[in-house]
Amino acid sequence: MQDFLRRCAACLCVVFVLGAAFVMMEFNFSKSSIILNNRPKTEKAKDIYQMKFLSARNKSSQLTRPPSRPITTRPAPTHYVTVNFEGRLGNQIFEFASMFGIAKHNNLIPVIPPNSLLRRIFKITLGNTRPEIQMNRRYNEKKGCTFEPGLMSLGGSQNVWIKGYLQSWKYFQHAEKELRKQYTFQDHIALKAKSTFQSVISEKKISPDIVFVAVHVRRGDMKNNKNFVNYGYTTAGVDYLERAMNKFRKDFNNKVLFVVGSDDLKWCRENLKKEDTVFIPPGNSPEMDVAILSNCNHAVMTVGSYGWWTAWLIKGRTIYYKGYPTPNSSLAALFKKEDYYLPDWIPM
Repeated sequence: MQDFLRRCAACLCVVFVLGAAFVMMEFNFSKSSIILNNRPKTEKAKDIYQMKFLSARNKSSQLTRPPSRPITTRPAPTHYVTVNFEGRLGNQIFEFASMFGIAKHNNLIPVIPPNSLLRRIFKITLGNTRPEIQMNRRYNEKKGCTFEPGLMSLGGSQNVWIKGYLQSWKYFQHAEKELRKQYTFQDHIALKAKSTFQSVISEKKISPDIVFVAVHVRRGDMKNNKNFVNYGYTTAGVDYLERAMNKFRKDFNNKVLFVVGSDDLKWCRENLKKEDTVFIPPGNSPEMDVAILSNCNHAVMTVGSYGWWTAWLIKGRTIYYKGYPTPNSSLAALFKKEDYYLPDWIPM
């Protein structure tokens, strides 16, 4: 009998505890409902929206999550590619850059001659061409300033020698980060360029928020060589330069200093006379001038690959002369503007 009473007492205790817990749950739920109902309508609607959104997102992620796939890596490249370097500095920078991008895309090893002009200017880390590397495939470019997709489908099973100027950003856009490392100036060039730049801009009173704009003016052979002119090379006039410079003046509330480099400084000094303009002194090497100008924030380019690379190295806003090359000329037949000029550069 006593055992029966003890069991009944235990059962009553359990029932009492469960009942108390149920009452507390009801009380808390009612309290939460009162708080929710007393909040502003916008907050209640927001809560409801968030609950629906989270529910839908969870369902969607469960339905659309792609199956996991194994991570694949490309095999190490086993064949080489090089380019026939020709022309002056701007041309050779293009040739190297395009070869670099073509190599990366085709899983080839880019190599250049040990005595390349670019090695003494930039901190290039590529290997050298060697006699034992037999280039058993040759590719001749068809148009110098037009992207040729065939160069991006060479494959990696043969050594390739490329002949051409390869002047299109599309060959190396996918390798820009690595390419910019290759195009780091040698220390002695960078230091001298920085010192010269500081000396040039010190001619003017500089405010902390001033913006420096490089202006590269190519004239020389493109103006005076009749064969070049007849072929389609042309130069930008002072009207273009003034419009481009005024665009920067307007955009930056006249807090601009233009740093001019040119192969015809006499003409530039005679035509660009405003107080917000300074000039790189003559007598520098071509690589020194581009290194000096690369200290600027933005660029105005006229014509030619030298100005093109000045703008690319600056990596700011660029305005270019849209009258190049001469329409309907032999050069224009080899030239595709959307392949040559970067899509965010501004024609004028």
